[in-house]
Amino acid sequence: MRRLLLAVVVVLLLLPAAALGDGRAVEDPSAQPDVEPVTIRREVGSAVLLRSWYVSWNGRVRTLLIAYPSPAPAAGAPLLVTNHPAGMSMICTDEVGLAAARNGYALACLSGQGVVTRAFSYGSAGQIADLARAPQLVDARIPDIALDPARQYLAGSSMGGTEALLVALRYPSAYDGVASLDPVTDLGRRHGSLPLNRRPLLEAECGGPPLLRPDCYAVRSPSEVLPYAQALPRQLLVWYSERDPVSGEPLQVPAFVSALRERNLPGTLDVRVGDWGHGALWDRTGYRRAWLRALGLLERVSE
Repeated sequence: MRRLLLAVVVVLLLLPAAALGDGRAVEDPSAQPDVEPVTIRREVGSAVLLRSWYVSWNGRVRTLLIAYPSPAPAAGAPLLVTNHPAGMSMICTDEVGLAAARNGYALACLSGQGVVTRAFSYGSAGQIADLARAPQLVDARIPDIALDPARQYLAGSSMGGTEALLVALRYPSAYDGVASLDPVTDLGRRHGSLPLNRRPLLEAECGGPPLLRPDCYAVRSPSEVLPYAQALPRQLLVWYSERDPVSGEPLQVPAFVSALRERNLPGTLDVRVGDWGHGALWDRTGYRRAWLRALGLLERVSE
């Protein structure tokens, strides 16, 4: 009897979470209807705030939020594309959008689309391709101003930081600068430390756990993609915290940074190690100012 129970437990552990019959485990995603392909424009002082749309890699119509200054700088407005952490914590709020406009740059957020999930895309190839072409998606929605082609940046935190790092490694010329904040660099290893209620979302993206689908987790892990990278963006920020058990775990960002330095790829690498909590670089205004300043986006006035 004990052997039978053990065999049942092993089989259940190996089954993909989506196969266990709990449809609620992957509710985030595809069942959600597409947004309307319309743009709603608001003007607040010298800022324009847009709630718009884009067609994702798999044909889904997803939300695109944009804020930009009006009028734009004579040389064109710098662009910051931001990529949310797992669970859709976008920073394209009115407050942050107005601050971007005061500083003379455009801010944009894509809601994202993975293979199965939307808010938990975890580095799917289509999502990475969408992020790489985001400047063109934004440009198509703001025909009344010009963007500065030499000052376009991507930033993301946690899962968003992982995806930003994948863009930097796979599409190094897509952005002038990329800020990867508190990322995960080994997705298979992260699976084992995720809360149990979050694992089904990741497993749904890959069709199973790392033991069954190692290739899927590898192509979504910056540490596995790094050996194939040929260059970096002109400016790459990789910021993480030693106090963070997610990104600061020794075999996550510390090991990745060590391997990245050994590659000595073309581009400028800015690694900063701090003691903030996971996600603080994204959620807290003071920390956010630091990486915005490092990207050169807070030159005109203080946020």
